[in-house]
Amino acid sequence: MYKIYPQSAVLFFCAVLCVCTVLLGWERREKSGGWPFVGLMSACTIWTLAAAVESALVGPAVKVLWSQIEYIGLVFVGVLFFFFVLSYTHQTHLIRRGMYVLLLLMAGVSLALVWTNAWHHAQWTGFSPGPEGKNVLVYHRGPVFWFIIAYTYVLALFGYGVLANACRSAGASIRRQYVLFMLSGVFPLASGVVYVIGQDWVGGMDVSPMGFSIAGLMIAWNLSHFHLLDLVPIGREVLVERIPDGMIVFDESGRQVDVNPAATRMLGLGAEPITLQMLRKRFPSLAWFATDQKETQTEATLVSAEGSLNVTIRLVPLYGRHGKLRGCLCVLTDLTARVAAERERERVIVELSQALSQIKKLQDLLPICCSCKKIRNDQGYWQQIESYIGEHAGVEFSHSLCPDCAKKLYGANEGDDVKAGHPYAD
Repeated sequence: MYKIYPQSAVLFFCAVLCVCTVLLGWERREKSGGWPFVGLMSACTIWTLAAAVESALVGPAVKVLWSQIEYIGLVFVGVLFFFFVLSYTHQTHLIRRGMYVLLLLMAGVSLALVWTNAWHHAQWTGFSPGPEGKNVLVYHRGPVFWFIIAYTYVLALFGYGVLANACRSAGASIRRQYVLFMLSGVFPLASGVVYVIGQDWVGGMDVSPMGFSIAGLMIAWNLSHFHLLDLVPIGREVLVERIPDGMIVFDESGRQVDVNPAATRMLGLGAEPITLQMLRKRFPSLAWFATDQKETQTEATLVSAEGSLNVTIRLVPLYGRHGKLRGCLCVLTDLTARVAAERERERVIVELSQALSQIKKLQDLLPICCSCKKIRNDQGYWQQIESYIGEHAGVEFSHSLCPDCAKKLYGANEGDDVKAGHPYAD
């Protein structure tokens, strides 16, 4: 048995808005943050739609059942929102991969506790009818309820904190998107506070899905008018992730804040963060890193598991407001190809110098015997002319007979192949 009440109509309308937002997000699912966004709005759709059905049904048993269905979406809303913010702002490095699994596992365990409430009553300790004529069932909250509320809103606050931090250094277009996201988050937080501490104001009705639905409406409007998720903060992906130069950002205490794949490859770093002190210990050529607060550049040879690497290392101090040092940026440029080219150039120059030297020797006045044609070398020994020129000019000789000598020595005619026919010819 059911009856449509005003709150039911509002929740059904909000559920339709969530579905539209999911469809808009699906078209942009391959963008940065696209998949977490689709998951987030799908969870909001389940939550809102189940809440609408629960508000229309009459009877405690069916209301409790649909409240449990609500939690299929509710327990994942905070987690997916946090994932979306990290992905959209390209700051997934802020937490380790295991933390993603842990947060999803926490939501899954919470959902299991909700559906087994009849055994332990940790989610709802009991139920009572709400104000007469409003078809509201009041749920008496247990510790699991407060745990779900706590991690959902804590993760939401962390997400808005990440957005606010990213907004400070973003361009004008991206900053506008961040601000719109943060404004849309006011409604879920406000409706959650009303539901948690002000149930008497709303007659025991759960208004938190409405807050998330209004946020979904704002996001859907942003999707259609400002092409949200089409314009993504690709600055880090393009300028940091894909450039061939290595980049490491350290804070004022020497702790790694960020590192790009090129630096990871050059230094042979693993998944664990590296501090400035660890980097100095591992590569002694970076010993000057610690205290020098001026922009400095040097060349060094780094030895890692992949072999030696010639790099230029540039240290750029990073200052915040009022000139306070906030950290430093280390830029590593691979010079291996350039160094190899310089060495090859030096080798060619040496070879050419030697060849010119030998040619110069041949250009000098050579002492030659007028009878046997031997040449006297620098040590005073007489060498065959072929041997001397071969040593000093790298020339090899082949021996044959000219037609005149062949005729004189062997009686051969001018057209005979003396080299091929005579056994003494080469």
